[in-house]
Amino acid sequence: MFQLHYFVNHPYLGYPHEAAAEFGAVMLKFSNRHFDGERAAELFKRYHEEYVVAEQVGFDSIVVNEHHSAPAAMSPSPNMFAVVLAKLTERVKIFIAGNILPINGNPVRLAEELAMIDLFSKGRLISGFVRGGAVESLAMSVNTLHNREMFAEAHDLILKTWTEPGPFVWEGKHYNYRCVNPWMLPMQKPHPPIMIPGSTSRETVEFAAERGYPYVALATRLEATDELFRAYDEISEKHGHTPTPGHRGYFTRVHVAPTDEQALEEGREQFGGRVAQVTSMVDMKIHPDVGAWMAPPGYVSREAAIARRRYMGGTPYAFFTQGYEKALATRQIIVGSPETVARQLNELRVRFGVGHLGVSHFAVEDYGHTLRNLELLGNEVFPRLRELAASD
Repeated sequence: MFQLHYFVNHPYLGYPHEAAAEFGAVMLKFSNRHFDGERAAELFKRYHEEYVVAEQVGFDSIVVNEHHSAPAAMSPSPNMFAVVLAKLTERVKIFIAGNILPINGNPVRLAEELAMIDLFSKGRLISGFVRGGAVESLAMSVNTLHNREMFAEAHDLILKTWTEPGPFVWEGKHYNYRCVNPWMLPMQKPHPPIMIPGSTSRETVEFAAERGYPYVALATRLEATDELFRAYDEISEKHGHTPTPGHRGYFTRVHVAPTDEQALEEGREQFGGRVAQVTSMVDMKIHPDVGAWMAPPGYVSREAAIARRRYMGGTPYAFFTQGYEKALATRQIIVGSPETVARQLNELRVRFGVGHLGVSHFAVEDYGHTLRNLELLGNEVFPRLRELAASD
């Protein structure tokens, strides 16, 4: 079944761009003196309203994620957003994409929290698990060299907690429990659906494919995505799974307006505003430690590091430094009228053979643009997309 997902990043709007430009980054050590609680509370209210609208216009799920120490995403606890979603919505799936397992510290407690969300929502949880960016591990003082093995062990412990009756003992390399026997278990059996989001790491693709989990590519370059899904299919079949469109997902950025001309002009303004927010223009200095924050030694494999350099230009800000016209040409953003957006999204769906298509947009001060974007997607883009998918 073809599924449409709405990705809410919860950015903080309003920090001084001049201060970010002077510092050269908006992550990890960009000072939180620029945070304003009243402004954040207003934005949270707005994002919560978006949840309701997204359900009303026909999205199949609403996606929340986890990030730390950066205004690009005010989401240090995606599970709290998931609880809000469980109470504000009635139909949509709640896709946490995902909890960062290596920095969580307590997989058994996380298993309990996720079980509660599944119960609160009456079985609507999709549990995404991620390694997270290196910035998150640095912010939480977790050794980045151990990130991947901590991710795998935490996953195994959560899965056993959900599916095997306790009490049992867990003696692992990174986690040890004398008595695993939580009373709180998920409603969905044998456990909530698990999906694995990722970018350019083949190891993450392997993790998902070996276990038959859907893999979701997060706005990856088109050529890189082709390679990722080819690898997924090969590994999946080798482990006895039959990959289907439901095992593949792709998320991208979308802006819709009544006409192509209006959408392109608004998209240029929004893209340029976002560039200013992340201080990534080539004529601005980038903090000399950004490279180490994004990719400290040992955090990714040699193969993944080469892939990042090949497809991301070797910089964490590659998306914005490529410029608006190139982003359009490479389909890193999809901008246009409902007809244009439906056609281009469908081209991506067909190219990658995905059963899950996710969209997000640039958060802007003008909330009217966001609401119009959602309404045009729901009323004009989605019916066409679903019709095309059903005709395959």
